[in-house]
Amino acid sequence: MDKESVRESESQSWSNVDWRRARTVKSGVDDLSQDGFDEHRSFGARATTPVSLGHVVLQQTRGPHEVWAHTAGRDLAITQLTPEPCRGHLLRSTLGDMGFDAGAFDGDLRVRGVMARKAFSLVSVMEQEGVLNQWGHRVEEGDIVAIPPGGELDGRFQGHVAYAVVTAPWGLVMQRAEAFEWLADPCFWTEPAIYSPPPEARAACKRVLQGCSSLLRALGAGVPSSTVAFLRNELLDGVLTALAAVKVEGARRQGALNAARIVRGAEDFLESGGARQAVQIEDICVALNISRRTLYRAFHDLLDVSPKAYLRLKNMSAARARLLDAGNRPTTVTQVALDQGFWELGRFSGAYRAMFGESPSETLRGAQGESLRR
Repeated sequence: MDKESVRESESQSWSNVDWRRARTVKSGVDDLSQDGFDEHRSFGARATTPVSLGHVVLQQTRGPHEVWAHTAGRDLAITQLTPEPCRGHLLRSTLGDMGFDAGAFDGDLRVRGVMARKAFSLVSVMEQEGVLNQWGHRVEEGDIVAIPPGGELDGRFQGHVAYAVVTAPWGLVMQRAEAFEWLADPCFWTEPAIYSPPPEARAACKRVLQGCSSLLRALGAGVPSSTVAFLRNELLDGVLTALAAVKVEGARRQGALNAARIVRGAEDFLESGGARQAVQIEDICVALNISRRTLYRAFHDLLDVSPKAYLRLKNMSAARARLLDAGNRPTTVTQVALDQGFWELGRFSGAYRAMFGESPSETLRGAQGESLRR
């Protein structure tokens, strides 16, 4: 399909006038007064720094590690909970000091870690089929998860999930939020939270995010600076307008539920314990000052697996992440298996294939080949 066909097929998710404006920006026309549109109109604030060219990456993904972990400043630990390939697609773009991701995948994942150390991450759930939670709280389609700089994503993604992530620095977010009284309070942004906009606001935000994603896909690898300015404004306007529509009372669902706190505590203990494979369930219970029954119930409530099963899955996913990074840090399948506590290499290879749909050596060769193509 050529680029013009992509535009025609995907633009239906955005309003016709917005798509026309975007195409005008793409053509390099700076005067958009004919549409009544000022590219710096967002909340009445004009850009104070030049905007550089943008960059776009499009790819089909073989697993969740390619989608989430160790990209764009992220540091996420991902554990695949069910034995099936977790395939999807990903668009990642750099827009000056902002970032925008849009993608989708099918699987069952435990995801925890820092989204961005020096920027806000505004995560919009575009589509959701299955269970999705953050900090133990249920997340619905259309919800927005706001994570401050250094804040953690901490939850489970089960089934089909399509998402969009807008990443922006503190100063830019606060500048744009000034138009909304309760969003302009810095205290609003200090804690990770889940927000549920009303249906009309959800739909409007989704149209903007889908429209920006469609434009970026049509543009390909390079994005001119005028289009970068347009996209930056559209993305922040769309998400913040949806947040502003949330009623103040009861808007924030903060704090981890008890099961989420216990699972987090167990993970922290395992990470600090060095030889994780040698840790016993009783050791975790003593460290957390809880009973064995409470520990098992927390893991089953949040992740539908036992603590022992989760430890094996966590180590297997850590092995895959290491193999996928072999282009940057050379290694061998044997070394990775031993580092993660798998002493029987034949059993490790079979379990790995059952979980991820390919052998560990295939993952390693793919990562090494990708490194050579760069």
